[in-house]
Order: sequence, then structure tokens, then C-alpha cells
Amino acid sequence: MNTQYAMVQGKQVTYTVTRLPNDQIELDPNNPRVQYLVGLMAGTTTQAKLDELIWAKDQAKALAQSIFQNGGVREAIIVQPMGGKYRVREGNTRLVCNRHLAEQYPGDQRFAMIPAHVFEQNLTEEDIAVMLADFHVAGKIKWDAYEQGKHIHDLFHVYGKTYDWLSDHLRMSKSKISEHLSAYKATTDFLQVHPVPANIKKFSLFQELMKKKDLRARYDESAEFRQKIYGWLDKDRISDSRQMRSLPDILQNPQAEKALDTHGFEEAAKILITNDPSRGSDLFHAVKVATEALKAAPASDIQDLKGGNAQKLIMLRNLKRSLEDISTLAGITL
Repeated sequence: MNTQYAMVQGKQVTYTVTRLPNDQIELDPNNPRVQYLVGLMAGTTTQAKLDELIWAKDQAKALAQSIFQNGGVREAIIVQPMGGKYRVREGNTRLVCNRHLAEQYPGDQRFAMIPAHVFEQNLTEEDIAVMLADFHVAGKIKWDAYEQGKHIHDLFHVYGKTYDWLSDHLRMSKSKISEHLSAYKATTDFLQVHPVPANIKKFSLFQELMKKKDLRARYDESAEFRQKIYGWLDKDRISDSRQMRSLPDILQNPQAEKALDTHGFEEAAKILITNDPSRGSDLFHAVKVATEALKAAPASDIQDLKGGNAQKLIMLRNLKRSLEDISTLAGITL
């Protein structure tokens, strides 16, 4: 073991670098990764249940495979002494993966212990929140979108961090921070009405909604529109953030909006494509772009044509010939 120092919120704190046996460490019941799921349960959450919730995440299985290939955990977890054991403050998923590998490979010393940085009790909850932001919002080991949103919400509302602090510390624009805060509130409101664990993943849909100024304003101002959004998401009428990007166009087409209500995005998209083939065809998207460019042709290009620019003239003639060929194949007259 050796003692080192770290700067946390302007103060120097000591920690010990060591390796700890798996059974001397307990998971954090306030772990942001499973806090919502824990909240759905009545009574005290056991260590076994916390382990189950974390292991159920897809990322945990992938991380365990990576740890196995690396021959053990490389990134030290952060723990604090608590009640005769050490409680994880950062690295709950790594601990769970290491435990499962130890069970799968009994006697394999690579997984019998885990590297840890042991901080004494001089770290506050705010210090921990800032450290977690460093690791999992601004850092390379990023949490899921909902978990990042919740953490930004806590830094702002619980610990009083300003937009300037958040922007500088998280290396994120203020508009992006605003999107996270608004999307977290919207997702939390939605989860209160539809408390299904899988609905956490719909944070990204609310985040996409908050990027669109008109949609965001309508969502904030109209309870009726909020209920529509809730219904579409609850019934998976909209199930992907890319689909949310098309919502403004759907709302401008009563027929498409009705199809979204009754069948879902795919049927609504078919109606939009019927009205605008460029949405569903690379060819007609190119035709639309070219038509708009031709309508706005700059005077300099027109003068070049008047002046006999041979290459530009050839390109226009090739375009004309291609249109004639397509009309012949299709048996139509342009």
C-alpha cells in the first residue's frame, strides 16, 4: 500500500493505493446507475439485489469480457471505509464484473482481488458527485444518457453548480447542459406516469425533442401535447431518436399524425414519403437538391454558360440526357 494525494474541489485529500478482496467491499445503494430501479422497490435493497440489477445491464457483460481479456481490472475503484467494510463510491460495475469472474473462475487470483483507491471519510457527497462527473460525464467511461442527465441535474439542483461551472468542468456547451436538464425533467415526469424500468432508455428521445425549439416550447406549454408525447412513447409509436427528428414534419401533416396515433412512425413516414419522395429515395433527394440549386443558380455560372464554358455546358447536356433516358425507361413524358 502507498499513500497518494488528489485535488478535489480545490482541497488536497489523501488516498491509499491497494488491492482488496471482493468480499471486503460492498456496493453503493445510492449508485446512480441503478438509483431509479432501486427506488421502484419497496424496503431495503440487499447487496445481492444490487449485484443483480447492475449485472443485468448489457454494458456489464461487455465490461466483464474486457476485464477477462485484460487479465483483471485495470482501472482502480474508489472506496471509503464504512461499517467495517469498504463501500464503493466509483466503480460499482467493475466490482460486480470482477465478482462474477471470480465465481466463474474459482481460484484464479486475477479476479480474487481488485485494485482500489481508499479515501478516508474526509470526502463529502458533493466531492463524490464531482469526481463521478469527472469519470462518467466528462471522462472516457461514460454512463448511459439518462444517468448522465440525472448527474447533471444533481450537480445543478442539489449541489448548486452554475451553468458556467458545469460548462467548464464537463466540457459541454450551456445549450447542451440545458438539453440534459430539460430532458431529465421530462423523462422523470414520464416515468412517474409510466414507471417501467425499460422507459429509462427513452431519455434519448426526450433529449432529441428538447433540441427542437418549437417542439420544446409546445411540450412545455401544452399539457395536451405532453400527453400525446407520453402516449406515443409508451406505445412505442416513436422508439428511436432519429424518428423524433421527423416529428415536426409529421405534426404538419394531419394524415401523417393520425397514422402515428394509430399505427406508429413507419406508417406516418410512408405518408410523408408519398408527399415528398426525396425522403425515401437517394435519387429523388438528389433531384430535389439539384432542382433547388438550379433555381438559385448564381449569375456567375449563367455568365459562364453565355460565354461558352464548354465543361459546364457538357454537364447540363448530360443532365438533360439522363432525364430523357429515365423518362423513356419509365414510359412517361416530362
